[in-house]
Formats: sequence, structure tokens, C-alpha cells
Amino acid sequence: MKINKIAIACFKKDLYLLRPCIASVRYWYPDIEIFLIKDLIAGDFSTKEFEKYFNVKIFETDMKYFGWPWSKLSVIFNSKKDRYLFLDSDIVLVGKVVDFLNQFNDDFIVTGIEEKDEKAPLVTRDYIDIEKIKTFDPQFKYPGFGFNGGQIVMTSGMLSKNDFERVIDFSSTISNKYPHIFKHGDQGILNYVFAKCKDAGKISVRYVNFWVWPNMQQAQELELENIKNKTGYPLVLHWAGAKPVQFSKYHRFDILMFYEKLYYQRVSFGCIKRYKRKLSHNIVSFLKICKYKLFNMDYVK
Repeated sequence: MKINKIAIACFKKDLYLLRPCIASVRYWYPDIEIFLIKDLIAGDFSTKEFEKYFNVKIFETDMKYFGWPWSKLSVIFNSKKDRYLFLDSDIVLVGKVVDFLNQFNDDFIVTGIEEKDEKAPLVTRDYIDIEKIKTFDPQFKYPGFGFNGGQIVMTSGMLSKNDFERVIDFSSTISNKYPHIFKHGDQGILNYVFAKCKDAGKISVRYVNFWVWPNMQQAQELELENIKNKTGYPLVLHWAGAKPVQFSKYHRFDILMFYEKLYYQRVSFGCIKRYKRKLSHNIVSFLKICKYKLFNMDYVK
């Protein structure tokens, strides 16, 4: 089954990143179906602009309030079997990554770090605390990698809540039962459940390098000209982690701006909307910086 849909998680406070994300998908894939998974945890927000100018649809969910970063589970738990590339909103495509990923037939394709040593500091910090999991689940087998939860090829209809109930509380809001073992909300949990279900023969999982973190040297080597001429790279660029308060301080801001400009070129009164939104964003950023300085708080510049 080929990837024929892209699902993007979003909420009210990340619309400034969602715009270049959607523009990047449409730049490389004019016709692929795009679904937004709306999380109303920070309040309701309009997606009419995305729907009208970028042919984006809303992913129907039973829940409306997920909280970071659980909305992706609605794709996994969807009963209809289909194949999606799931993305966080702080991601852009820098090439035909879907074409690249379609050479693999596995149910789930993940990316992050390949690390043979299960006790490596990055594994414990960002994915699963291997020492602590020995008590929790002595049968767990470390697969030789840890994957980031922001970009995953998912086949829906393969897993259900039952596969996650030991580690996730679904009572009123979704939460990680064991955050001291499974790191970063759902990330450690997905690493755990995917490995367990793969070992049980329920799903197939493949690790593939298809993401770049903007702070990495590889990200600095991406040529904007190759994106502009549509040569590109079969990768996603993911601003995972803490974000600078000032938008202009993002690593590879030039790539973000390229896609943001493309976004507003397709929108009616795009220049005016871009100016007003940028002004509003800059004022909020300025007030945040003033607050941090006043109270001697640390912040990412």
C-alpha cells in the first residue's frame, strides 16, 4: 500500500508554522490528500484558509482536546486501513520524501537515531530509560534505534487502544502513565509499543533516515537553490524541541521563509495578511522577551 495521505497535527498556537508546512507539502505534492488533526486544547481556531486555498481536509476524530502530543493516535486508531505520512506542524518537506518512502512496504516507517548501545545517553534521555524498563517489562527488546514522534509513516487499522492501555491513561484526558520510563509524552511510548507489537508479529516496522534537525550539520548543507529548482532532498526538516522566541532566530529560517512566501502567494490579500500576522507575532515575542528579562527567566533567543 502506497502513502496516499498526509496528516498534520496542529493547534491554535502553531499556525505560524503550519502555514509553511502545508505550503511545502503542496509545493512537492500538488494532489496528495492533506488532513489536519485539530487539537482544541488551546482554544478553537479557523482552518478555512487552509481548506480553501490548499485543498486541506479535517481529520474526523472522536476527541477534540488531546494535549501535546497525542492527536496522532487518532490516525493510528482509525479503523479504516490506510497509509499516511504523519507530520508535526513544525516540519517542512525539502524534497519528494513520499516518493522515497514508498519504496518500503512496512506498516510503520520511523526515523530518529540509530544506536546499537541501548544504554547510550541519548536513548535514555529522549526515548526509553532502558535501566528502568527492565523492572517494568523484563521481556522488552531494544530494537537498535530510537525514533522521533514528529514524522512517522503510519498504517491505520493495525493497532488499537488495547495495545497502549498498559502505558497510556485514556480516562478523561490522554496521559503517559510512566513518564520516568517513557520520555517526551508519546515518544517513548510509541517506541515501546511499536517494538513490542513488531516482536509479537502484529506489525512491521522499519527504520529509515528521512529527517533532519535544523541544528545538525546536514541541515546547514541543504541548498535553498536545490529546493527552488525542485531538485530537493528526500527528507523532512523538523524544528523539534524548544523554539526561539524570535521567529527570525530559527535555524534555516531561509527555508521557512521560502515556504511562508509561497503560502501567502496563494491566499487572497496574502501580502496584507502576512504583514498583519507578522506584526502581531513580533509584538507577542517582544512582550515575552520583556517578561523573561524582568523575571530573570531563561529563554531560547
